[in-house]
Amino acid sequence: MQNPNDMQHMINRVAVVADICDQMGNKPIMYRQVKDVTNNMMRFVVKVTPQDNRLYNGNQKNPAQERVIQALGIANPVWATLEPHAGTRAPFGVNHMMIPVGNYKIHHSSEVQDLGRKDDAEQFLDTYATGWPDPSHGDNEVIVDCDNYYLINVGDFVGKYAGKKAKAILAINQHRGYYSDWDNLNKELLKAKFRTYRDVGWYLANPVTNYFKWYSSKFPKA
Repeated sequence: MQNPNDMQHMINRVAVVADICDQMGNKPIMYRQVKDVTNNMMRFVVKVTPQDNRLYNGNQKNPAQERVIQALGIANPVWATLEPHAGTRAPFGVNHMMIPVGNYKIHHSSEVQDLGRKDDAEQFLDTYATGWPDPSHGDNEVIVDCDNYYLINVGDFVGKYAGKKAKAILAINQHRGYYSDWDNLNKELLKAKFRTYRDVGWYLANPVTNYFKWYSSKFPKA
C-alpha cells in the first residue's frame, strides 16, 4: 500500500481519484475492509497493487477458492462488497471505499456471499457472472480483477473532510451502553448521500480538496 508522500501529493492524488470517480459515473460504490494502513493523516487515500498484496499475504489459505479464481481467469483478485459495513472498523480491518484503476472486471455470484468460507467453492463456479451486479446482490462479495486501486477511508471522509452535513453519517451509536467503531455509521444516510461514484467524485473535488489546500497553506511543511 502506498500512502501519499506529503500534502501536495495528497492533493494531487485526491484530484486523480476524483476524476476516476467522475468517469465511473452512476456505478454503485464498492467497499473494502483493509488492515495495516498507516494511522496518520496520509491514510485518507492510499494506492494498492493487488499483485504485491497477494504475494505478501499468500494465496494458499483456501485451495478450492484459488481454483475458482484460476478457472474464472482472474489475474489480480480483490474482494469487495456493494454494502458498507456499519462501522468505520470491521472484522477485516478499516472500512474503505474502493476505486479500481484502468481496465477492471467484476465477477459475482448471487449464491456466494464469501467464497473464502466455502470448502466446496468449485461447485459454485457456474453461478458466476461478469459485470456489475444488480441491487438484489445485497451484501454478497464481488471479486474485482484490476492492476491497481485506490482506497478512501470512510471514517475520515465523512467525519473530517466532506463537510458539516456529511458528519451526521458518523453517528455515535451507544445502544450497547458504550461506544464502538464497529457500528458508528448511519448506513442508510451514508448510502443516501453517496449513492454513486459521481457523488464521491464531487465531494473529493470540492470540500475535500478545499480542506487539504487550506491545510497545506496553514501548515506548509506537512
